[in-house]
Amino acid sequence: MADTSDKEPNWAHDLHEFGLEVGRPLKSSIDIEAPADEVWRTISKRGNLKDCHPFCAETNVLTWPGNGSRDTITYLSGFTYTRNFVAWFDGVGYDIELGDRPNTTARVLWRIEKKTDKRSTLSIEVVPLLKTGLSDEKKRQYTERLFGSVLQHYLDCVVRGYEYHVVTGESVKSDQFGRNAHYSAH
Repeated sequence: MADTSDKEPNWAHDLHEFGLEVGRPLKSSIDIEAPADEVWRTISKRGNLKDCHPFCAETNVLTWPGNGSRDTITYLSGFTYTRNFVAWFDGVGYDIELGDRPNTTARVLWRIEKKTDKRSTLSIEVVPLLKTGLSDEKKRQYTERLFGSVLQHYLDCVVRGYEYHVVTGESVKSDQFGRNAHYSAH
């Protein structure tokens, strides 16, 4: 599991080579009335963003599946991010870095936890990656703007989208769980 304490996680050690450091993470989790292997099939399916992500306008899968997978997501707002899958744990989840180093903005940890044979938890944790050369005030402003309450709302909507798709089999609609200041169409 990801280490969310003040101690630096193991994967973060080489970030310093790229002038990056770990910021304070944000996390959202949801209980899903479905077995863990069903949730895994959903999150590991090629192009799953279109069925499950309420802010996804378009996705383009470049390489799939497993470690080294890459795709892009274009949000309803027009922003496009490249997702690099840097760790893949069959049946459990994966780690994604947004953007290419040295311009990576975050590491995103997707995890599934089995609760019972018919119930599981999906969590998404976003760990900001901050440029070490910035002043503390600039880091604070950047974190507040991109990794604050707007991102928390985004994460809450995304896990709800995955839960909705797993339980109903239906694709989510745009902004199904509310509009988001950064990721909804303006």
